[in-house]
Amino acid sequence: MESVKRHLFIMGILILFVASCGNQDEITDPHFMWRGNKYITTYEPIEEERLAEQVGVIKAEVEGPVDENGEARGLPEGTLLFKIDDQKESPADMMAYHIGDRFYIARKLVVYQ
Repeated sequence: MESVKRHLFIMGILILFVASCGNQDEITDPHFMWRGNKYITTYEPIEEERLAEQVGVIKAEVEGPVDENGEARGLPEGTLLFKIDDQKESPADMMAYHIGDRFYIARKLVVYQ
């Protein structure tokens, strides 16, 4: 009986370990890829006056992983992307996107490995 409990305990630990090692790279929040970087949407509004120029457009909304420039998850095809004029961070760290009649900030996703 003690051997059965021991085996069940070890199996339980192994199941928890395997479950915790799932795909940690999958992002479920709306995000997009632009120039090799992934940007996560913040829904933080930005005034149109702070935008420099349109730099692109979302070309495809995908259900799975975002792997190519112009692909997005959770943003519709045709969403316009803008460079922000007066940002203090590196120009590649933030972008703006247009949905409806508003502009919002997206921030570059940094993955630590």
